[in-house]
Amino acid sequence: GISAQAKVAIDKAAEIWSNILVSDVPIKINLNWVNASSLGFLGVCVSNGVKDFPNAPLTDVWYPSCLADAYAGTDLNPNQTDMDIYLDSSRNWYFGIDGNGPGNQFDLVNVALHEICHGLGFYSIANIDFQGIGSFSLEIDPNTSLLASFPIPNLAGKPLIFDLFIENQQGDLLANTNMFLNPSLGLANQFTSNNLFFNGSNATSANNNIPPKLYAPTTFSFGSSVLHLDETDFAPHTDDAVMTPYSSPGEANHNPGPVTVGILQDLGWSIHSTFIIHESENEVLNFHPNPVEDDVCFSFKSNKKQFVELSIYDLQGRKVKTLLKEFMFNGFNTFIWNVDVNSGCYLVVLKSDDVFFSRKMIVK
Repeated sequence: GISAQAKVAIDKAAEIWSNILVSDVPIKINLNWVNASSLGFLGVCVSNGVKDFPNAPLTDVWYPSCLADAYAGTDLNPNQTDMDIYLDSSRNWYFGIDGNGPGNQFDLVNVALHEICHGLGFYSIANIDFQGIGSFSLEIDPNTSLLASFPIPNLAGKPLIFDLFIENQQGDLLANTNMFLNPSLGLANQFTSNNLFFNGSNATSANNNIPPKLYAPTTFSFGSSVLHLDETDFAPHTDDAVMTPYSSPGEANHNPGPVTVGILQDLGWSIHSTFIIHESENEVLNFHPNPVEDDVCFSFKSNKKQFVELSIYDLQGRKVKTLLKEFMFNGFNTFIWNVDVNSGCYLVVLKSDDVFFSRKMIVK
């Protein structure tokens, strides 16, 4: 039911993820463009799951089927989709792919990126029932089950791979059943504590060595609580705002962000060593990957032919290295650097006739 206009934007979101993820197996998305005005959502994703597959890193753990396929090197469910996504066709959408929509329209690329990311594994089936008991992988909202084109497997309380990284402020892992029975009132208290974090090493490194905070408000909301980044820590229009629970009109982020990509890495996804994302005309400088180990690819926009300097500084403000110092052409320019500095946190600084722009980069 998708319109031609909407398809362009959704294809763009798929292209962005294609430039980031590594898999020999195509990822299958069943997308439904439906009037959901009575239901109140912008988009919903239901992710297919597999456990105990060939080359599975962990037993008795559910993986998104597309990640399981990447590990197995083959399509484990050739007759099933990897994710079902529903987008509300009745919304006032911006269908452009440049991120420059008006302030009264929802950016479709941004929302599609978000829903696809859930299907890639940024996903948990945490729930609190009517008796106030919390659980992982035991109860699924009936409406969610109706949206799936594939048979919902019996998860039997076994954790999703995302669940294994959820911890509280004290560093206690919520999937540790010796500490939090599944189901239990204790889990419900954690789900509504406003103090849950994702403790993966890549995500933490990308977040200035602080485990990124997850969305766990005092009022639980199935499908929002636990499986998003916290809105207060990752404000709209910042790098990782694409995976917060709310998207506002005018908010357009076409870069999944280093913390979001770090979370996917922690789940097990392989990431292209270099990839370029520069969809938004408002983005002055992008570089990926971040954190970086070997090569990093910079892309930056110049509004005219001008002299440009790209440099690396330490956090004390000392210049460590000048990467580029020359005239660049109007439009997007790219530069690949084979990293030759010690591990640590640095500032990437771009200077030109009319721009001074800096952003943190972590070298592993």
